[in-house]
Amino acid sequence: MGKNRGFTLIELIVTMIVLAIVTSIATPRIQSVREKQKTDYTTKDLEKTLLQARYDAVLHRQRITVNLGQIGQSTTQTLYWSVIEGQTLGYIKFTCASSKWEGTPVAGVDKLVFSVDGTAQLSRGFKDDDGNDKREDVTLSAIEVVISNGNITNYVEITPLGKITAKKQSRQGQECS
Repeated sequence: MGKNRGFTLIELIVTMIVLAIVTSIATPRIQSVREKQKTDYTTKDLEKTLLQARYDAVLHRQRITVNLGQIGQSTTQTLYWSVIEGQTLGYIKFTCASSKWEGTPVAGVDKLVFSVDGTAQLSRGFKDDDGNDKREDVTLSAIEVVISNGNITNYVEITPLGKITAKKQSRQGQECS
């Protein structure tokens, strides 16, 4: 009789161990790439939404409000935008001091309003000392919207004149004039 051709049990076990090692090495890298893609997508989506709102404000000569971090039914004058699960939004207000940009976090920001001339104004809600709901406008010198998932952080910069730019790095500590 002829000899059977096939794999031995040892050969199959060794193959399975090699596959398990390769998979355990590749999985974290695939997950980090996926996290980066999600954060990049969210950043570009926010940039696109803000650019569209600014364009509509100028084109239609009406104020457009973008409700940030909120879900709702958009209209011609009000848009809603929120991050996907696992991501956070933050806001940093920048001032030029000693030839360097210095940022301070701004809490409670929930609206960005574009005027008919395309300029931008942030608005934040908060509770006063008596527990009453209050709203105030945040003076814009430059604002960065920080989008983060804990590991990866992107920024969308908004200038007082309404210029909107997605960036990978913060302007914190960079030179200003």
